[in-house]
Amino acid sequence: MRSSPLSRFTTGLLTLCVFATLFGEVNARRAPHAAAPRGATAEVLQEDGAFDNLEQALRSPEKVRRLTLQQEDPAMKHLPAELGTLVNLETLELACLENLEALPEEMGRLRRLRELVIDNGNGCSMNVSLPRSIGRLENLRVLRLYGALDGRDVGAEDSARAGRPKPLPDTLADLRNLEELDLGRNGIRTVPPQVASLRGLKKLSLDYNDIREVPSFVGELKNLRELSINANGGTRLPQSLAGLKGLKVFMGNNRLKLAAQKSLRARFPSAVFNFENEYDDDAANQEPPKPRARRGRRR
Repeated sequence: MRSSPLSRFTTGLLTLCVFATLFGEVNARRAPHAAAPRGATAEVLQEDGAFDNLEQALRSPEKVRRLTLQQEDPAMKHLPAELGTLVNLETLELACLENLEALPEEMGRLRRLRELVIDNGNGCSMNVSLPRSIGRLENLRVLRLYGALDGRDVGAEDSARAGRPKPLPDTLADLRNLEELDLGRNGIRTVPPQVASLRGLKKLSLDYNDIREVPSFVGELKNLRELSINANGGTRLPQSLAGLKGLKVFMGNNRLKLAAQKSLRARFPSAVFNFENEYDDDAANQEPPKPRARRGRRR
């Protein structure tokens, strides 16, 4: 007995459904974690490649794009050499690892690193050495070392807990593609000479140091767009800065009187100055009252 076209179609459809079901079960057995819910265990990697735990990051180093270490072992003195296996790392952020002494030389393998950020705010202090291999990070664009090199408390002349500020390696000068450098709150008194070679630099921050004079080579950084020297006790600027059109200069908390501010604007007419004080110390920006002329005594 010959079956009808509708019957043959129904039979074929049922066969296809059965095959699809069996095929799906086989694939499920081949990849059992494909159906695991995201975040079900600590082993599930974040889709954006961001990690905040060093141990987990080192288990799948090729997956790591961003690593933030702020809550690691407070007694940690060294990051492991395995940090260099994170070959796809683009951003490394560290903060408040107050016993950390140095970053490993293997950091030079992180050729895709674009941002190295050690920003301790005003609540933590670090006294860490950078490796000479940092000069091999040709893709590095941002190097933020706020409170990273000087373990002393803010405003302290000395501290038994920490040594003197750590010097920057000479290979810092090799970072020709660096665009942002922050050396704030590091107890430095002079701008490191390596800065003169950073021709791609757009932003230089030197806040909360003891720099009394900016060297002339800063004005030769033709791509510089922002210079921040807040809270340095009054810093002298070189005339070479006049050649940088549209340069923004931040000089708050330097106790500059209005006459000094006016003089700076006159010397550098192409620059945009900001003398705003962080602590609303308006008196620091006011001229002292002029003494009244004495009148002769009547007889």
